[in-house]
Amino acid sequence: MIGGGLLAPDAASRTIPWMVAVMAFVAALALALALAVEAAAARFGAGLAGNVTIEIPHAESDAATAARAQAVVTALAAVPGVLSAAAVPRETTARLVEPWLGADLAGLGQAGSALPLPTLVDVRVDPSDPPREGTLAAVVGAVAPDIRVDDHHLWVDQILGWVTAVRLAAGTVLLGAVLGIGLTVALATRAALAIHREVIEILHVIGAHDSYIARQFQRQALWMGLQGGAAGAALAAVLMMLIGTAGMIVRTGLLPALEFGTREWLAVGLLPVAAAAIAVVVARKVVLRALARTM
Repeated sequence: MIGGGLLAPDAASRTIPWMVAVMAFVAALALALALAVEAAAARFGAGLAGNVTIEIPHAESDAATAARAQAVVTALAAVPGVLSAAAVPRETTARLVEPWLGADLAGLGQAGSALPLPTLVDVRVDPSDPPREGTLAAVVGAVAPDIRVDDHHLWVDQILGWVTAVRLAAGTVLLGAVLGIGLTVALATRAALAIHREVIEILHVIGAHDSYIARQFQRQALWMGLQGGAAGAALAAVLMMLIGTAGMIVRTGLLPALEFGTREWLAVGLLPVAAAAIAVVVARKVVLRALARTM
């Protein structure tokens, strides 16, 4: 089982690292994606904190819509807790809907066009002392009853629900990968015990303790865990780089960007060590239990 040691290499010692690599790859990817999604959601939520958007439907003319927007801005400026309020240029609004409507059609939303895009008012409130609930709705409702207030709570709640689902899914996948590594090493160790039974009996005859024999299997398990873990982590790192590159190219600003930072890379880098540790612990327990029963 152990090249260069007391036990000769067997089939398991050559094939198990590949099986560990597959499970390590899945575990690394699940862990990195979960951490990246959590970080992206935190950045997205921080960006929305203290922001409120007022949506003013398009009136019978651009001038009437602009007048309503100015009335809303003036009314909000007097509300305690409001730091600033400013109408968003129609060109900016057109760019926001461009991913859905396309560049040509979104351009119709600019001033003087026939596309009735609403006018948006960007409001910044004091996060430590925001206006009372319903205050902003009452203020803008006095200007026009069809004006809508969006405090982004729905977005934040949806993002938090998404993060929770990703965490649960990643945790399930990670637990499955860890159990898979442990089961794979356990089966390989049992097979190696059967293959090298005669050698183990000879070692017992010459006075070798069970812990000494277990260490022989632990060394091989350590090597298998490191090999498989490193291969799986390397494959996951390549895929993470591809995902990061694709995210930079496709980024629209509508959703939080998925980025892999130091925490994610560190988690993937530590995976071979974790796989090796699991393999060593499992191999030792399997060997000692088997020897206690049969020897």
